[in-house]
Amino acid sequence: MTRPLWKLLLVVGLISISCQKSNELEIKITKEKTGYGYQIIKDKKTFISQPYIPAIAGEQVFKDSLQARRTADLVVQKIGKSSFPRISVDELDSMKIEYEIQKLQ
Repeated sequence: MTRPLWKLLLVVGLISISCQKSNELEIKITKEKTGYGYQIIKDKKTFISQPYIPAIAGEQVFKDSLQARRTADLVVQKIGKSSFPRISVDELDSMKIEYEIQKLQ
């Protein structure tokens, strides 16, 4: 009696593995010269490369890997909702991402 149950569980497991999405996104935190950035990887290829804080003027890197990770998580979340993965200054502020405001000259 346990043998048919074992076979059924094996078949169900194999079917569920084969039906999983192969286009899952992976986050890779990158070390830049003076801070951090991130990459979004899809199917083992770079889908988005973001060495600087988005929505901020100039080329400012993230102060630490956790800030880069929080921003990358939000981008992946937006992609998952089929939303454009644009990050706003308000979103950066709500995640407590540290950046410097560029002064106009």
